[in-house]
Amino acid sequence: MAVFSYTAINSKNVFVKGTLRGLFIKRVTAALSRQGLQVVNVKREATRQSSSVARATSRITRVDRIFFTRHLYTLLEAGVALDKTLRIAAEQSDNEKFKAVILDLYKNVQRGQSLSAALAQHPKYFSLFVRSLIRVGEQSGKLDEVLLHILEQQEKDYELATKARGAMIYPAILIATTVSIVILMMTFVVPKITGIFEESHATLPLTTRILIATSNFLHRYGLVLLPTLALALPTAFRLWSRRGRGKTQWDYLLLRIPIAGKIVREFNLARLTRSISALLKSGVSIHRALELVRDVTSHTEYQRSIQRSAQMVLRGIPLSELLKGYPSLYPPLVTRMLEVGELSGQLDRMFDRLAAYYEKSVANKLSNLTTVIEPVLLLTVGSIVGFIAVSILLPIWKFAETI
Repeated sequence: MAVFSYTAINSKNVFVKGTLRGLFIKRVTAALSRQGLQVVNVKREATRQSSSVARATSRITRVDRIFFTRHLYTLLEAGVALDKTLRIAAEQSDNEKFKAVILDLYKNVQRGQSLSAALAQHPKYFSLFVRSLIRVGEQSGKLDEVLLHILEQQEKDYELATKARGAMIYPAILIATTVSIVILMMTFVVPKITGIFEESHATLPLTTRILIATSNFLHRYGLVLLPTLALALPTAFRLWSRRGRGKTQWDYLLLRIPIAGKIVREFNLARLTRSISALLKSGVSIHRALELVRDVTSHTEYQRSIQRSAQMVLRGIPLSELLKGYPSLYPPLVTRMLEVGELSGQLDRMFDRLAAYYEKSVANKLSNLTTVIEPVLLLTVGSIVGFIAVSILLPIWKFAETI
């Protein structure tokens, strides 16, 4: 039998809460009514086993963290106490794993810990960037304002990532469909047609011989080789492109790929400038801001440039001058606007404007990416289909001429 929690009004018009075991909500409601209670609501409680399974299988997404930040900001701005805010946020969460994390934050805050210290116990889900900003908000007494800056940064970052993934869906579907159709044709359709040509013992054109060889190879080894390659190649690429020298080499190449390189550059600039803007608005020094945003981007070249700039800024060198040493990473627009910001004392506003510019620029480029890629993909598909058609038709025309 399941456990149901309920809220109701008793015969003395007093609001009561409790739990009751039962099979269905209707039966529990009927049982409460027989006890003279006016039922307000009944909710099935998750069992320990189901909760532990949910926590083990679920993962905490970027959307979960955005909703958490929004709940904190909204409730704190309304004047709700921090511990009560965390309890409400836990109740609002549908993710059992994240709910457990928020409840742990709630317990630690009730014991007297600061929110930043409580978050530090969960570094996997709350980055150093977020924890540092919240610590600044606690020290300045402007936690709600800082949370708003974090929320803006998280939402913009999520929007960019979503648009980037969305722009790749159509090309990915078209490529996967084309590859699947070609493999099916080469494995099952083409052998039946080319078998007739082989029986004739005539000299076949080069394209037909290539087609037959490819078809025979796929027919013999395709069922084993193709699934193996489909698993092995992406896995090998992920391992190579995410570690050590392989990651450095991939990041270097990525910036120099036509069209894609410019999108990668502007995507990283949008994330970095938005993050630095949030830090500066919260009262963090430019040196500390650069240290904190190093891990906002995963691109090794940007990480190195930020790390070196953070060290050199301490010596009194303007950031705009330092970034001029990386023309492939920071275009003149960035360095010129930062120079203006340094001279006017409005560096946070310049970073904010740069973030808005690059976010809009990336969004436009991603929306136009499908338009650019579509003709190339269609041309590639047409070339493959044309090669197969010509390879089959050429021998037929030759046979027709000899008759």
